[in-house]
Amino acid sequence: MSLFSNKSEGVMGIDISSTGIKLVELTRSRSGFELASMAVVPLPRDAIVENTIIDSTAVSEALTEAVRNARPSTKNAALAVAGNAVIIKTVSMPVTTEFELEAQIEYEADQHVPYDIDDVFLDFHIQGISADDPEKMDVVLVACKREVVEDYQLVLSEAGLNAKCMDCAVFALENAAEITDQHAAPTGGEYALPDEDAEVNALVNIGANMMNINVLIDGRMAFVRDQFYGGGNLTEEIQKAHNISYQAAEQLKTEDFEDIDVDALERFYVGLTSELVRSLDFYSASRPDFPVRKLYLSGGCALLPNLATELEQRLGIDTAVLNPFDAISVSSRKFDADSLRRNGAMMMVPIGLALRSFDA
Repeated sequence: MSLFSNKSEGVMGIDISSTGIKLVELTRSRSGFELASMAVVPLPRDAIVENTIIDSTAVSEALTEAVRNARPSTKNAALAVAGNAVIIKTVSMPVTTEFELEAQIEYEADQHVPYDIDDVFLDFHIQGISADDPEKMDVVLVACKREVVEDYQLVLSEAGLNAKCMDCAVFALENAAEITDQHAAPTGGEYALPDEDAEVNALVNIGANMMNINVLIDGRMAFVRDQFYGGGNLTEEIQKAHNISYQAAEQLKTEDFEDIDVDALERFYVGLTSELVRSLDFYSASRPDFPVRKLYLSGGCALLPNLATELEQRLGIDTAVLNPFDAISVSSRKFDADSLRRNGAMMMVPIGLALRSFDA
């Protein structure tokens, strides 16, 4: 299995989250990317908690159902990890070749990873020459807890699938964003010093229990962070305000949003804004000359009515919702194309994973 690699044989993207499994397989033609197969299967509550698989039987059964529904052409899968299971650091190192760096990376990781090196999988990516020192290069160092990867491998094998690539959710998010009209891939081979007119965007994927944040300067990663906050916090506020069950609160959130107690909504908006401000402050502390100019939202929480407007007003930053299906052909004979385009924001991570099939 290739960990955190940007090169893989044909794979389907599988996003395993606390609420369900999203499976996507793409093909490519002269006209662009096309949706080949897809499935969304819910998971029982607490089957996965903070990215830890608690009920492996439930997860493997849901995976089996997703494969049965989607009927993908491959058994190979690309998955994503996030949260405290993964450490992502950008480090500055003397310029060297990738081959030579492989021999050094374990020592370098030992300086930055707060776990025993024997307990993690390691990988790295050379971004290019450092903007601050031409004799050094920026290297993205990634470490993931070995037990987490092995748990994911196990549930995939129980569903008859092969884990070929383990990615990071923030990188899959960036991969999917690059095919949209709103966000462009970086150009040029080496990292150049950005000027005052640099395009600085924050990709913010808000799921049920976690936010993935990736700030990019001229299309290149400058800051990443995962935070445990999401749509589930709104569900909890609805439960308390309306004195109803979790299931009833979820139904109210998705089917009768306008009936939600306004104070519950306000508490959620305040909490979400505070979490985003905290992350953006962390970013600004290291790159004060390049403030975020635009927020691009995705994830199931991004489908909440007027969320982009709320955040734009509260943060003072232009905000829009990304939809990857604006750039992917969808056959109306095989799929509900209108539904996919309405709900496309929640499919960014699995689509970013599925796009690994086409990396050079």
